[in-house]
Amino acid sequence: MKTRVAALMTLITVTALAGQMLLPATARAQVPTIRFQYIVAADNLISLFDIPSIQQTVLKNYGKRYKMELSRAQGTPFVIAAMAAGETDAALLAYNSFASAVIKGVVPGGLTIIGTDFHDSHPDYFNFPWLALADSQINSVRDLRGKKIGVLAIGTGVDATTRLMLKKSGLDPVKDVNIVEIPAPAMEEAVKSRKIDAGVFPAFFYYRATAGGGFKKVFDSYQAWGKPYLFAFAVARNDFLKKHPDAIRGYLEDYIALLKYAYRPENRETLIDTVTARFKVPKAILQEFYLTRKDYYRSMDGRVASEDLQHAVSKLYELGFLDRDLQVTQYIDNSYLPR
Repeated sequence: MKTRVAALMTLITVTALAGQMLLPATARAQVPTIRFQYIVAADNLISLFDIPSIQQTVLKNYGKRYKMELSRAQGTPFVIAAMAAGETDAALLAYNSFASAVIKGVVPGGLTIIGTDFHDSHPDYFNFPWLALADSQINSVRDLRGKKIGVLAIGTGVDATTRLMLKKSGLDPVKDVNIVEIPAPAMEEAVKSRKIDAGVFPAFFYYRATAGGGFKKVFDSYQAWGKPYLFAFAVARNDFLKKHPDAIRGYLEDYIALLKYAYRPENRETLIDTVTARFKVPKAILQEFYLTRKDYYRSMDGRVASEDLQHAVSKLYELGFLDRDLQVTQYIDNSYLPR
């Protein structure tokens, strides 16, 4: 009897293993899902990963080595909170939010920078502008004394640049102005309705606002910084990196493929049509700047140069915005990018 039972168990085991071998590889090993947060649709190219036609034609690893659960946040401080709570695995962060989070140790296990998003303050590309109404009496930064200034969220990269420029112009960011949070889609109306006196405009919202006139530039981020620096970049929780390194490599390989696809002139019109349909934005606005020198500067290989980030972080420390001068090199790992 024991022999017959043993033989039966062996047959069941072999049959089960044979069935497993007949299953596709993705069924045998579940494809990891990367929970990823970004800030501005279309401006952050990672948002295009949500478009089915992009997944099918450009992203060769999507659904095979990784899946992605994308969501949008109003600002990077909200992203940090989500990462600290374990609700997000990877995200786009700005230089100041990342430095502050690392110094304060708010994300259990820590964070690693794995690739670039875009640079700011590049003399040949788009720089963040702060706009006021054309008929206002605000003609320089000093004219902002006693005024209300809109930023996407307190603690964001553009908030830090606002404070940097105010200090350079002899104004106290706390005592001399009132800095308030206004989401990017609402910034234009907030200035027009005079709820605020000036506000910062990411690329798409800048070109939309200025298309009809009525605005003037008070200052831009190049005036604040004077040289290019890495504004936004992709980071991942260290625990996720350790558990799913191939998923991150697959995503980054696809991101570089998307960059190369997007910047080929022959693909621009089709891509603009796709983005217009997906995010319900005016095509004429995208045609004005998208993926040209009027857009942000993006590194085509995604590699992070520590000096491009160190410049910005050290400046924040000099101005008293950080408790210490974080040395960023130890938090950068380019090895997940395609060689």
